[in-house]
Amino acid sequence: MEKKELIGAAADLYIRVSTTEQAEEGYSIGEQEARLRAYCDAYGFVIHAVHIDPGFSGSNLDRPGIKAVIRDVKAGRCQKVIVWKLDRLSRSQKDTMMLLEDVFIANGCDFVSLMESFDTSTPFGRCIVGILAAFAQMERENIKARMMMGKAAGIKAGNYYGHSAPLGYQFGVDDSGRKTLMRDPYWGQMIEELFQRVDAGETIMSIGATLHEKYGWDTPAGNVPIKAKYRRATALGHLLRMPVYCGVVSCGEEHVGIGRHEPLVSKDVWDRVNAKLKERGQARARRGSLGLLVGIIYCPKCGARMCAVRWYKDKPPIYVCHSVRGGNPAMIRDVNCDNRKWKYYTVDELDNIVLDEIRKLALDRSAFDEIVEDDRTDSTDVDAFRDRIDELSKQITRLIDLCQSGIADVAEVRDRITRLSAERDAVSDSLDRLEDEAAAPDAEKAWQEIASLDAVIDSGDRDALQSLVRSLIDRVEVYRGDVTIHWAFSPTANR
Repeated sequence: MEKKELIGAAADLYIRVSTTEQAEEGYSIGEQEARLRAYCDAYGFVIHAVHIDPGFSGSNLDRPGIKAVIRDVKAGRCQKVIVWKLDRLSRSQKDTMMLLEDVFIANGCDFVSLMESFDTSTPFGRCIVGILAAFAQMERENIKARMMMGKAAGIKAGNYYGHSAPLGYQFGVDDSGRKTLMRDPYWGQMIEELFQRVDAGETIMSIGATLHEKYGWDTPAGNVPIKAKYRRATALGHLLRMPVYCGVVSCGEEHVGIGRHEPLVSKDVWDRVNAKLKERGQARARRGSLGLLVGIIYCPKCGARMCAVRWYKDKPPIYVCHSVRGGNPAMIRDVNCDNRKWKYYTVDELDNIVLDEIRKLALDRSAFDEIVEDDRTDSTDVDAFRDRIDELSKQITRLIDLCQSGIADVAEVRDRITRLSAERDAVSDSLDRLEDEAAAPDAEKAWQEIASLDAVIDSGDRDALQSLVRSLIDRVEVYRGDVTIHWAFSPTANR
């Protein structure tokens, strides 16, 4: 960033190039800056700062340079923002109009684009910028569509698309001189052994330890306090599901092709291994379905989920807080959780307690209606908030129209627009909260499900019963022997 002492009208120069435009004539950083500086010299503007975003897409505003421009404008450090071309500012019509109306005009700053020859200090300039922004967004969408078409054609031809080569491969050049995946002698052998061991029936957890010891392979620890054996198992599961190892390249489900690279395993082996993974996943799901409440039962003391476990072979399974049980650190919320000191419910005991509470509601429609209507927001309150938002929006629009027509000076109404916008945002946030509180699931549907409980139990369909319970209950909390049920059809449920 370069700064000078301000003499007259101060200007921020903004420059952006995407990675595909770095080398193109007219798009380079140096070329843009030279033209912008020449423009400022010709009109006598003083350059306050030059903000550059190299290699950033114009599809959003998540760019350090444009954020610095916004800060300068809001702080009043510049009276003009100058770009070489409108699409350098943004390729999104929504973002362009937001910058123009909510940042530049709202803070008395003009916007100038050299190539399109317009200046928002004039009514015509403000009009034409919206039209050009729409064309810039259309061009961006066309570019994206062309890239996807080219990628789909490349995948059908067997090309691999990725920023880095999968473990077991490295990038190389084939006989025709084209970039492709080449087998890595060391890591390719490890991937082969991984598939062979899973195909032979070994567990992924034990394989992870073996590969770590034999090949020195490991996964980054990061900031997540998860034991190495769990990290390795997760990473290996991801590798085993990658079709690139059996010679397939893909981009989603629609675009699949046979790769030009050498497969590390046969398609038969890959299919058998993935079938085993699916079967193991289904087995885990069946074990997790041991209790009706698994997935919706929590410990209110530490916030961790509770699981159904059988600590002793000759004892019935019980619900236990994950923090108390230990095991996977990702599920632990507080190692000092004292939910272990109180009554443990067996799975059958707690399931029956919850089912009895549902039966009580089936026998007392008034109790059900009381839960549904509890704390429901009055619709008249919501309407009042909507009316206030509409009135504030009209006031802001009128002020902007006065500025654009030249009847009022931007500096005179800028503070008023800022205050009205802040109030509108605050009222809009309040309305969102009220509408969330007012929105409740279909009460009549919930009542019908409650009434069908006994019929579902009599059918003996465990999956249907569990689905019914989960549709009626948002969460169950158990602490010190007390059981609290949060109904899904209550307006205060956590949806």
